[in-house]
Amino acid sequence: MLIVGDGLAGTLVAWELKEQGVDFEVWSDGSPAASDVAAGMFNPVSFRRLLPVWDAEDHLKSARSRYRMCEQALGISLWHDVPLLRIFPDAAYAALWDQRIEEGHPVAGFIERCAEGDWHASVAAPHGAGRIRQAGWVDVQLLVTKSREFWRDGKRWKMQGWSLEVGCPEGFDAVIDCRGVGAESDLSQFGLQVRPNQGEVLTVRVENAMGDETINNVTWAMPVDSDLIRIGSTYRWDMMKAQVLEATQKELLDKANGARHGAPFAPHQVVGHRAGLRPASPDRRPIIGRVSDERPWYIACNGWGTRGVLIGPRTADWTVKTCMDENWEVPKEVRPDRFRTFTKN
Repeated sequence: MLIVGDGLAGTLVAWELKEQGVDFEVWSDGSPAASDVAAGMFNPVSFRRLLPVWDAEDHLKSARSRYRMCEQALGISLWHDVPLLRIFPDAAYAALWDQRIEEGHPVAGFIERCAEGDWHASVAAPHGAGRIRQAGWVDVQLLVTKSREFWRDGKRWKMQGWSLEVGCPEGFDAVIDCRGVGAESDLSQFGLQVRPNQGEVLTVRVENAMGDETINNVTWAMPVDSDLIRIGSTYRWDMMKAQVLEATQKELLDKANGARHGAPFAPHQVVGHRAGLRPASPDRRPIIGRVSDERPWYIACNGWGTRGVLIGPRTADWTVKTCMDENWEVPKEVRPDRFRTFTKN
């Protein structure tokens, strides 16, 4: 098997193939990947409409298992359990949160209501707050970097570009395309959209910033070390190339400070500012499977978007199943033919 792209998608697909004893090689052209700047945060709740992420329980179980396996194989620490405190923006949202719990809504298993003041003293939450305990972050950059070294040492990694017109190189049975936004042009031939969505993240040095929880008030502030937090993230659909924007630093700091009492986060505390392009499908779910009758060897694995850390391990498993069994059916939520624009040629 040939995997093209060695960001989070290519990395998890490679580990899945290794676990199943399938020979593979990873090619990368060295292009920047969203994984290079990913904060790695996972959370089973969608806050906009206060719903659980699709198949949240199964995704959490699979993710924890797969990342733990990678930790053992590489001798590193990746998985960090960090509760998330959701600050209610207004009284109506607080009432909806309470309603979800009282009616036993599917999201109720992930959320709880906080008593007044049941959060770090620096947090400002005039309308109250709720907590999600099954949240945290995965060190994506460490996983991708150490996996790349592991594949290189095993003669399974090559600095090599690829595109659909190259075809299936000699010696490989299939090509698994994990190039993210780099596959945008090739996938468009089949009526599939992968839109680049730029996100920027700050790393800020400040002691005991807001406690040991991730604070979310649309913008989030996540503790990653005793004196480091990450603040993010922005969403821009008008960027075709990842670039750090000067105005973003103030935007993110201002939003994070809106959830904070006392001394605000200041520009001089920013020690890192990075940008990346997330590959997003129109419905924000992955695009997995064969997309061409003429090229049955070509397998798409794309569109992981902002929830790649959580949904990635199961998505990688589905991708490998597609490669190994032509009769296996990809789950309907991620099948390419769910889009009316899809043309399998």
